[in-house]
Amino acid sequence: MTFTKKAQLELGFNWIYMLLAGGVILLFFVGIVVKEKFKAEENLGQDLIRTMESLFTGAQVSEKTKNVIDIGGLADFTLYFDCEDQVTTYGLKETSARAENTIDPIFSPKEIKATKMIAWSLPYNFPYKVADMLFVTSSNTKYYLYSSPATDPFIKEFLTATGTEFNRQQLNTEQEYQTIDHGSNFQIRIVDFTGQLVKKPLPPSLQKFDNARVSAIVFTGKNMFDYYQKQGNTWTKKTIVPLRIISLSDERDAAKYAAIFAEDKEMYRCSMKKAFTRMKYVTDIYQSKANTVIEHYSQDKTKSDEFTKSTASDCLGYYTQNEPNIKSSLDSLSNILTGCIKDPSFSVCEGLIDAADKVKKANQGLSEHGDCIPLY
Repeated sequence: MTFTKKAQLELGFNWIYMLLAGGVILLFFVGIVVKEKFKAEENLGQDLIRTMESLFTGAQVSEKTKNVIDIGGLADFTLYFDCEDQVTTYGLKETSARAENTIDPIFSPKEIKATKMIAWSLPYNFPYKVADMLFVTSSNTKYYLYSSPATDPFIKEFLTATGTEFNRQQLNTEQEYQTIDHGSNFQIRIVDFTGQLVKKPLPPSLQKFDNARVSAIVFTGKNMFDYYQKQGNTWTKKTIVPLRIISLSDERDAAKYAAIFAEDKEMYRCSMKKAFTRMKYVTDIYQSKANTVIEHYSQDKTKSDEFTKSTASDCLGYYTQNEPNIKSSLDSLSNILTGCIKDPSFSVCEGLIDAADKVKKANQGLSEHGDCIPLY
């Protein structure tokens, strides 16, 4: 049986039509699958953001909380953090899943790409409780801590406080530093209490690693530090002058921990300013309480009972007369806070340390007296 030329052409067109139709149908179903996959990922991302929002809210209720969140379903995505003008923004890159936080001081790397995210809160007492600092990191963000001698008490405290949930390791010698291998970690942070490691070439394994994934914080003194970033096989200093830790250096110094977990000076300053804004509100409340107590003791001084008059006079001294005293110290603290919050640098904020210390000493005097009403 033979086909005419016309029949052969019709058969060819039929096959082309079938292929095109089949391709369209295939693309249609592929599109549905891709759309559903994208929708599922978006929903998963939104769920994560809502979980984080709840986590940050819960941290304000229960201090010293530590949470490990499974984000394995989003392991192919990158979670980002940013802070500008006292507003922390976080979300999933290349998706619409994002949120803003204007209240909590949050310190973290700029990016996290992991199967587990870790969130930890510590109270910031300066001198009274101001807020809970929130530290966010991941299971594959590794922290190497080095001091000489290796018995530095802060490192011991840090290792104990962070626990096995965190990816951290102590370096005992400079030779150990040279053997660091980034392995499967997404990023590396060196925490150096000597300032010596950043003067040396990076370990061979880290030299081959992405510059953006390797950083260092160097403590130049008890309350001063600098940030560094990897640049090839050397370190580049990212701070023009050392930053000051604004705290009273108590155990579990939240401001010092914050410096270790913050990506850079911009994030550190931005989130600290959020803490200082909270502190201004708390200080206003304590000023109101102090005025009420001062009025109470002033009335007691006019009473005929000698014991009451004597007690009121002694207690009033801690509030208005002694050096330091509660009233003048709180006034100074409030004024410096106002300037600090508006100051683009950290220079004004450093004055908070002396004012907060005076409030602390005056309050200790009230507590030790026994018959007096302490401020906090």
